[in-house]
Amino acid sequence: MRIRSVVLPALAAAGMLIPVAHPATAVPAPTGAADVAAVGRADTADADVIAESERLRREFGFEAGAVAPASVMRTGPASAVLASASASASVSTDPDADAASLVNEWGFIGTAAETAEMQRRDALTAAVEPVVQKFGEEKNFAGQFLDTEHGGRLVVQFADALPAKDARDGLTAKAVSAGSSAADVEFRVVQRSSQELTDAMKAVWEWDDATPDTASVASVEEDVQANRLNVALTPGTDPAAVREALGTLGVPTHITASKGADDLACTSRTVCDSPRRGGVGITMPSGGGCTVGWVVKKGSTWGAVTAGHCDWGRNSGTVKSGAAYGTLTGDNALKSGTHADMRFIKIASNAKPWLYQNNSSKARVVKNQALGSVGSSSCLFGRNSATPTCGKITSTNASRRSDTCRCVVYGQSAATFAAKPGDSGGAVASSATGATARGILSGADGTGKMHYSSLAYTSVYGMGKLATG
Repeated sequence: MRIRSVVLPALAAAGMLIPVAHPATAVPAPTGAADVAAVGRADTADADVIAESERLRREFGFEAGAVAPASVMRTGPASAVLASASASASVSTDPDADAASLVNEWGFIGTAAETAEMQRRDALTAAVEPVVQKFGEEKNFAGQFLDTEHGGRLVVQFADALPAKDARDGLTAKAVSAGSSAADVEFRVVQRSSQELTDAMKAVWEWDDATPDTASVASVEEDVQANRLNVALTPGTDPAAVREALGTLGVPTHITASKGADDLACTSRTVCDSPRRGGVGITMPSGGGCTVGWVVKKGSTWGAVTAGHCDWGRNSGTVKSGAAYGTLTGDNALKSGTHADMRFIKIASNAKPWLYQNNSSKARVVKNQALGSVGSSSCLFGRNSATPTCGKITSTNASRRSDTCRCVVYGQSAATFAAKPGDSGGAVASSATGATARGILSGADGTGKMHYSSLAYTSVYGMGKLATG
């Protein structure tokens, strides 16, 4: 496939893109968590929801067990504390309400104060993204993240030296205007820039390609918080030998064992063909199953994007979701060295700027797109889950080797949400409402994290732009 020559947005040189974000509503900082005793419940589905909620609470820096969803269901949300346990205005007042009905848009059960804190973080990262994008044009930029271990403050990093005070003050002013305080922003000097880490990342893959026999590396990502690379090895690889080889790079590297990369393609089917929308399961011309991410518009042509590894090597045929959904094309960005595991499906007509959010909201209107920061939330809309699965972004500069084409894809984001075979190509959004798009699911890195391609790359690779309404 021929890729047209373009100038990538800021941070592309470092393997990152930061689309302009849509600001969220600013709210006050939280005052504390509800003090409710935990009470167990035998229902397996509720137990799974509670376990997932506790995982996310820890990842976002909230006290595990501070809100006890089992107790919420036992006593009913009639009490003042429990009535505010979810961000949703539609929480049931039925004493027998299940745990899922109490989950907020970030995927966990929380207090009103915690909801306000998540909204503050969203507003903060959205407000400063244009400024951070300008910082990203500097060679010494070293990424940014929400420090969830210290109250969710935004940390912006540079190698060797900070930018001028007026530039830093400009970003802080944006944060304050969005409802945060000056204390919620920290500028930090670190040893290595994102560009240096990206160069080392490429060197890791070049070394892996040059080694005989099977590939040793499953994925590599920038760990912006630790200012290092995280390398996941394929099953059976000797970490000592890899550590010795990577030591010549002079870059701190954390090496872990991977369970094996997985592109999450399968042969299951779903039915959601009309009107065409994102977040639905599709059957490829070969019979394999994947998920449509987002509806896009390419000039006057409607289309949708899914993972590039879905039916990789095939450039024609009917894509179905029950009935015909669209037509497969040769517009596929997946090849070694690119920044996108995504491909274009042409839709003849009857497409909408919608996302299948859940079984009760099948036509969620998509509003905008934003990359988000490390520490922000991301949620997956895949064919295998009636409701989205959510997690925390761990990197916005990650790379992985697709086990479909043995291609290395750069510039991906990594997050802790769950996915299953068949979710490939699924829509990744900023929250469980799906209103703000983030990307297209690529696959698992084998360490418990999922990689996805930024939606900004649809325009870079000639696949149009996100359809919004």
